[in-house]
Amino acid sequence: MNKPLLSVANISKAYRDGQASTQVLSGVSFELEAGQSLAIVGASGSGKSTLMHILGTLDAPDEGQVRLQDQALFDLSNAAQAQVRNQSMGFIYQFHHLLPEFSALENIAMPQMIGGRSRKSALEEAGVWLERVGLGHRASHLPSELSGGERQRVAIARALINQPKLVLADEPTGNLDDDSGETVYQLMRDLAQQSGTAFVVVTHDTQLAQRLDRMLVMQHGQLMEPELNA
Repeated sequence: MNKPLLSVANISKAYRDGQASTQVLSGVSFELEAGQSLAIVGASGSGKSTLMHILGTLDAPDEGQVRLQDQALFDLSNAAQAQVRNQSMGFIYQFHHLLPEFSALENIAMPQMIGGRSRKSALEEAGVWLERVGLGHRASHLPSELSGGERQRVAIARALINQPKLVLADEPTGNLDDDSGETVYQLMRDLAQQSGTAFVVVTHDTQLAQRLDRMLVMQHGQLMEPELNA
């Protein structure tokens, strides 16, 4: 039997302020197969962002473990975790976090150049992805010269250029119009089917959530199946 691409086991996390302690996550567990997409929905402050930070090794759990391709991520050094993030993960945020001094094309190429690919080759690949998000004509523009939706599409192409095994997306369509949101959804489906990429998507977009393979609800620091309407 094949092992899951992503295995999350008993993740707990609390934040402490002096004597006070706030439990944010309590025993979160789930598995995700290659090519599968999972929507996580829930109210603001329910722990969704904390979970995403832990899945991306940007924060560490108090208890529990995350395995990606059967590799225990919190047994790795910081340097090894950084390598996993660059080579095996893609990150999409509601706010684009583009580098303001670089063009759209250069921003998309950045993960490949950081990973050691030549500038020429990385820029060529970035051009392909810029076309896929419908922005080939904006290659030389700086982020300040792009609309909010265009900046978000550039950020999405940047996250996908390495065809990562796992993409963590926090409100990926939050700043997009309907047409751009549909483009993003189709890109996700294509990458899942062609490369076996798995997606964990935090979203308030119920239409997007219902189109993904699975949906879980974050409530009081725990993940649970959604209640079915009577």
